[in-house]
Amino acid sequence: MYALSSYRFSPVLFFHNIVPLRYKFIKEYFQAVEGNCLLGSIAVRFLKGVPYKVIIDELFFIEENYDVVKQLLEFIISYYGAKGAVSFGIKVSDVYSELLNLLVTQYNFRQCSYERLWKVSRRKYEEYEYSLNVRTFRNSDASSVAVMYNESLISHFRTSLSLAAKSFNETIFPGISPCVEYKYIIEDAVSSNILAYISISSCDNENYILDIVQTSWYEAPINDIIAFACAEIKKRNLNFVLFVKSKKYTQSGAGYEEFFMKNKFLLSQTDILLIKDYYKTVSIKNEKNKFIMLGQPSY
Repeated sequence: MYALSSYRFSPVLFFHNIVPLRYKFIKEYFQAVEGNCLLGSIAVRFLKGVPYKVIIDELFFIEENYDVVKQLLEFIISYYGAKGAVSFGIKVSDVYSELLNLLVTQYNFRQCSYERLWKVSRRKYEEYEYSLNVRTFRNSDASSVAVMYNESLISHFRTSLSLAAKSFNETIFPGISPCVEYKYIIEDAVSSNILAYISISSCDNENYILDIVQTSWYEAPINDIIAFACAEIKKRNLNFVLFVKSKKYTQSGAGYEEFFMKNKFLLSQTDILLIKDYYKTVSIKNEKNKFIMLGQPSY
C-alpha cells in the first residue's frame, strides 16, 4: 500500500494548507512512497477567480506503473472533491496514448479539446517592423479580457473552460510564483476599445510561450504580435526560444493552426485537454407552459 503525503513545508504553505479552497493560491504537491522509495508525485494548482476548478498540473510516475497513477488521482479527486471542487482538468501530451485511454475509460475524464505549441523561427522576426497600438495590461482590464476570452470559446466548451475576471488579475504575491508573465493589451487607435490580450510567460527564463486572446471580429496580425513578443523578451533575455500557442477550443483556433502550417512553423507539442466535471446544466421542463413576466404569472 502506498503512502500519500504532502511535501514542501514553509510558514506560507502552512497558512495556505489551512485556508478554504476558495482562498488557495499556491500549487500543492503530493507524493506516493513505498518505504523510502518515491513512486510518483502529483501537483495541483488553482485558477484565480474559479478555485473550484482544480487543475492537475504535474503528474510524475515510474514508467507504466499505472497503479501509482490510480492512487494519486483517486486521492486528489476525493481530497479536493470533499473541499468543494466541482471540476478537474489535466493536459496530457498526445504521445501518452495509454495514459489518455486510462484517464478516459477508468476515471471518466472526457477529452475536451487540445492546445498546440508552435516554435517560432526568430530569424524571421529579428528585423521585422511591426505596427501595433499596444500598452501594458492593467487590472482594470481584467473584466473586459475575461468577457473577450469567454466569448472566444466555442459554445459547448464554455461551461468547462470559462474564466472569471480575477483569473487575469496580476497576482498579489508575484515573487512566490515559479513562472514569469508579461501581459499586454492591443487597443483600437481611435476608440481605445480592447482588440486583443497578449500573454508572454516562462517558467525557466529560456522557453517562452505566447498566448493571444482576441475578439471574434478582430483579425489579429499574428506576425506583428510575434515580432512584438520577440522584441519584449529580448529586452530581458537575449537567449530565448519562443513558442506560440493555438487553442482548438476557441473560435479562432482553426485559423491560427492554418496560419502556422501555411508559414511552416514547427509543431513542437500537442496537449489534450481532459475534464472531469461534477456538475451538469439543469434543464427544467415547463409542462404547463406557464411563464413569469415581471413577477406576475402569464397564461
